[in-house]
Amino acid sequence: MVKARILVLCACVVACLAYVSLADEPPGKAGDDVNGQDVRNRQGRVPNENLLFNGWGMTPAGQHVPISDLALKLIISPDKTRLVAVTGGFNNEGITLLDIEKRTVTQHLAMPEAWNGLAFSNDGKKLFVAGGDKGTIHVFNYADGTATADHVQKVLDPAAGPAFITGIAVHPTTGNLFVCNEANHELLVLDGQTLEIIAKVGVGQHPHSVMVGSDKRYAYVSNWGSRSVSIVDTTSNHRVRDITVGVRPNDMALAPDGRLFIACAGDNTVHVIQTITLEKAPEDPSPARRLWEGTREVISTSLYPQSPEGSTPDALAVSPDGKTLFIANADNNDVMVLDISGKVLDDKVRKFKESVSIVNGFIPTGWYPSALAVSPDNKTLFVANGKGLHSKPNVPAKPPARPANGRIPFQAIGRTLEGSISFIDKPDAAQMVQYTQQVRRNSPYTPEAFVKAPTASDSVIPDKVGQPCPIKYVLYIIKENRTYDQVFGDLKDASGKAIGNGEPRLTMYGENVTPNQHQLVRDYVVLDNLYCNSEVSVDGHSWCDAAMATDFNQRSWILSYSQHGKLPGNEEMETPTSGYLWDLCRRHGVTYRNYGEGAQRVPSTNRGRWVGARDMDKVKCWIDDLQESEMAGEELPRFTIMSLGEDHTKGTTPGANAPNACVASNDLAVGKLVEAATHSKYWNEMAIFIIEDDAQNGPDHVDAHRTVGLVLSPYCKRGSVDSTLYTTASFVRTMELILGLPPLTQYDAGATPMFNSFAKAPEAIAYTAIQPKVDMFATNNVRTAFSNESSKMDFRDYDRAPEDELNRILWHVAKGMDEPYPTPIHRALFTSPTAAEE
Repeated sequence: MVKARILVLCACVVACLAYVSLADEPPGKAGDDVNGQDVRNRQGRVPNENLLFNGWGMTPAGQHVPISDLALKLIISPDKTRLVAVTGGFNNEGITLLDIEKRTVTQHLAMPEAWNGLAFSNDGKKLFVAGGDKGTIHVFNYADGTATADHVQKVLDPAAGPAFITGIAVHPTTGNLFVCNEANHELLVLDGQTLEIIAKVGVGQHPHSVMVGSDKRYAYVSNWGSRSVSIVDTTSNHRVRDITVGVRPNDMALAPDGRLFIACAGDNTVHVIQTITLEKAPEDPSPARRLWEGTREVISTSLYPQSPEGSTPDALAVSPDGKTLFIANADNNDVMVLDISGKVLDDKVRKFKESVSIVNGFIPTGWYPSALAVSPDNKTLFVANGKGLHSKPNVPAKPPARPANGRIPFQAIGRTLEGSISFIDKPDAAQMVQYTQQVRRNSPYTPEAFVKAPTASDSVIPDKVGQPCPIKYVLYIIKENRTYDQVFGDLKDASGKAIGNGEPRLTMYGENVTPNQHQLVRDYVVLDNLYCNSEVSVDGHSWCDAAMATDFNQRSWILSYSQHGKLPGNEEMETPTSGYLWDLCRRHGVTYRNYGEGAQRVPSTNRGRWVGARDMDKVKCWIDDLQESEMAGEELPRFTIMSLGEDHTKGTTPGANAPNACVASNDLAVGKLVEAATHSKYWNEMAIFIIEDDAQNGPDHVDAHRTVGLVLSPYCKRGSVDSTLYTTASFVRTMELILGLPPLTQYDAGATPMFNSFAKAPEAIAYTAIQPKVDMFATNNVRTAFSNESSKMDFRDYDRAPEDELNRILWHVAKGMDEPYPTPIHRALFTSPTAAEE
């Protein structure tokens, strides 16, 4: 067993927290990682079977069985022969049954919408599955290892009120069902036979899961949106009170001794409540006595205790013998293993004596583990890898033939997600040590990274938080949805020689449409190994603004983009714990201004004027502010964030600007902005960072997440290609280091700063904007191809339009009807010549 120590910390008299540590476990040796190389050395590396596009290594343990993506719950059948998974991802929602002994899929039963509610009846003959915003529960018969559809029970009518069915628990005595209605903040009590509603009990915000405690009288509900667990008396069906836990409580697991474990995704913790008897509230409700009777254990789930947000515990399982707790850290791609076999309750006073959970270690998993279970014999851990075992390009080596009906098969980025179940044999002590060392090597984040960059800087960018930097002003521009190949696949130097790792066949908005971006990357730095941390805009803007997308954010986009439903939520669930970049600036006294990027989240005094229908018009607001400040001799805000999203386009909607016109307007906006900046007195102390929020709307031959990015500054290297593996989080970390700010999350802390894109000495050269060679005022009409389809799409906000169909339209408008859309491959990843030479 890995040696560990438990630190018991008391915060006043309000809480007693037990933080576990692996501080005695040495990190991997320098130069070690999944392939014998340091995961922090990303010069020239590209995503492969052991390296995700986001820079985190991935070496999943066990034997892997493919299923649909984003399994939200795993349970064992009463006859102990089947593992049952409910998947609520982008592809093939429903339930999957796997033979535990043979480790094979035996059944998949599709559902129009499914969520994390999954439970057997007490007699084991019925299986209940939550139906999400359809307001339904799907009932299946179960016998001899096989499930068959019985009926769909309409529990709630979405037309009559908020409905989203999530967690389900069955009372062990009465057989009644307790069901979370996440949309209306209530627990439904259903008759176990008829599934008719007996009672509705108000609980906390957006309930996630429910579990009946060991005393069988009280049900416990994790409130995803309000940092609490509600206790409901099952005899009277009324809410007793709430217990405060961590940020975004989600999954729960009950141990045989009555301890209830609650995963809290937003602060890397698992909270523990005893349920053998109801915890007593203090008679004196003063702040000094708001701890329920007994000492509460809180377990830190991150690889390094007291880490910032970024582990995202989202699934729990207790072994049948009650000795081991397993915790899935979705964003660390690992499972934490704890020995919980120590005595917890003092039998005389019926309260906690001490905190006893001991860390055994960590097990490496696939991409985004989202559900856990343990075999009946305690010998096998089942891990659902929510997004699969690797990321991939979204083009084939050979284009498919165009079908006669003209509808090109297309798989958007969500289609590249491939879920799986890992069957992991119980590791012995020696294997656990090896697993833990591997998890450490897979992680680019270390505690030192919070104050010091993972690599040393030989440029103007500081490598320690708070070091001075001659760059004073940062302008951060976020655009919409393009891949590297879409824009820079045709990139050439003045002599016509190709620059960077591009694929011209996939270029849709080349130099005739985007001349400014082409010229600027030629003048400064080509970033041909840059990846969005996100899949789509829903999580993309959170990654750009906060270096993190919450567990709610990840689940909500997958559900809505697959058109399987809409997941209700609130700001608590959407907003990462440390907030956004502007919050970070405010906390540290850094002046900031916002031009359209999440501006509703900042005070009006920090919002710049941002008007106009086109990007080329909008930037005039910033240019006017720049020039007014210069004339008045004023300082600029040190950090400015801006949204320039016209390159998203509105498809071929009649009356809207044509796709080429939209992208060209966006390009000219960039050109005008850079022209104004380089001619101002501020340019000698300025840096501009430009990136797409995601890369969902086009093909790329390296990886579906590879994107367009620019860094511009007198201190940038000129005429260079930087093939270091960078991410959205790298952009964020580099800006933080310039501004003297600490990281927001584990992701920006562990990201590779863009040292290789910057020099030590400045070279300030003015830029003059270039007019695109396409008509920037061209509009679609009713005769434009796909105008009827586009007119039915919702363009009121970015990415409300159906991704698959819009992408197909944009491709054919740009490339012609006879060019088949390049669909993703499902095999080994492409690697660049640079990577192959390593």
